[in-house]
Amino acid sequence: MAKLTRDIRRIVLPLLFLFVVLAVLGVSLVVGESRRSRLVTEYEAERTASQLVESIRERGQAESDGLEERVLGFGLYGPKGNQVASWGDAPESLRETVARSVFEYDERGRSLSLTRPLGMRQAGMADPSPRMQRPRMMAAPGHATGFLYLSLDISDYFRRRNLLVAASIVVPLIVASLAAAFLYLVSSNARYRRAAEERETLARLGESARTLAHEIRNPLAAIRIQTGILRQALPGAESGERAALDAIDEETERLNALSRRVGDFLKNPAGSPRTLDLDAFLGELAARSPHRPRYSSDGRPSLVSFDPELLRSSIENLLRNARESYGESEGEVELELSRAAGRRGGRAVVSIRDRGAGIEPESREKVFDPFFTDKVHGYGIGLPLARRFVEAAGGTLRLLPREGGGTEARIDLPIAEEA
Repeated sequence: MAKLTRDIRRIVLPLLFLFVVLAVLGVSLVVGESRRSRLVTEYEAERTASQLVESIRERGQAESDGLEERVLGFGLYGPKGNQVASWGDAPESLRETVARSVFEYDERGRSLSLTRPLGMRQAGMADPSPRMQRPRMMAAPGHATGFLYLSLDISDYFRRRNLLVAASIVVPLIVASLAAAFLYLVSSNARYRRAAEERETLARLGESARTLAHEIRNPLAAIRIQTGILRQALPGAESGERAALDAIDEETERLNALSRRVGDFLKNPAGSPRTLDLDAFLGELAARSPHRPRYSSDGRPSLVSFDPELLRSSIENLLRNARESYGESEGEVELELSRAAGRRGGRAVVSIRDRGAGIEPESREKVFDPFFTDKVHGYGIGLPLARRFVEAAGGTLRLLPREGGGTEARIDLPIAEEA
């Protein structure tokens, strides 16, 4: 087990580190591509603005061939932000002048506006474009500082940006999903290997125990035969000698019963199941039981699929434990056996209740371990056998404390479909 854990750590830790590195690289690439796309868009805006200004200076008008679909507005402004010429959605004036290029993104309008300072030759400037308004204000001849405004349609940029934002979210999720799936596969494989090793160990132990139980029965049979011969050879033996022979018989029978129970634990727990009327079965069992439990039922018909001998063995084991919980008390012994419909549909609940000494909380699960017992003459195999048979039939067996003292053994079984 320790070796398996070390192997898992050697595999998982480096791969977890690799997944983290991949996630960081993926996010870094997405963020880097987003920045690059923004810079390219702003560069294209600067280049378009320079192209239009150069066209005005050289030809006296803005050459916007091929740009009509993208250029939403263009304007030239004087030193105080007053409009000199414009077309499209260019504002009539600039409220604030700038010392460098300023970009404003309008996600709703899917556009980008650029405002930047511009050294502009005003004297003798002709009408920049047929679409541009005639200059309203002209500066004195010479050079004057002015400003430029450009508005571009950048729908493609916003589409790319949205894709990159989605990618920055999806990439870590994909990497995390892959890491989770890988860890699940590793843990599942580890559980499978552990279960396989446990099954192999149990199979070896079961075979050894089966062989041991068989080997024990042979000398026990010989002991019983020799004890019988001694009884016949000593018909007038004294009481002490007869007591010794009785003790041999009792211990031999006890060992024989233990070997049979070990054999029961190792055999197929499902047995030969068939459909049983649980109400009728339990009613008959309660009537014949030497412990005489008080039986009650909610009256609802319930069929279960269970091997009748294994179900009888399970209920009798639980009744025996309930009776033994009273110890050597000669007072009134209260045992209840009941059947009712479960809270969930398609289930039946069988309960065995007592008012005995109860079970310590720390021992409530240990009692289901084979050969664990707090009784002087107990085998520690009855409760494990009962749970094994019940679980093989698709049910559960639990021990619950009762209010006011005592224990309730509760069996939850699935209802079988009527054949």
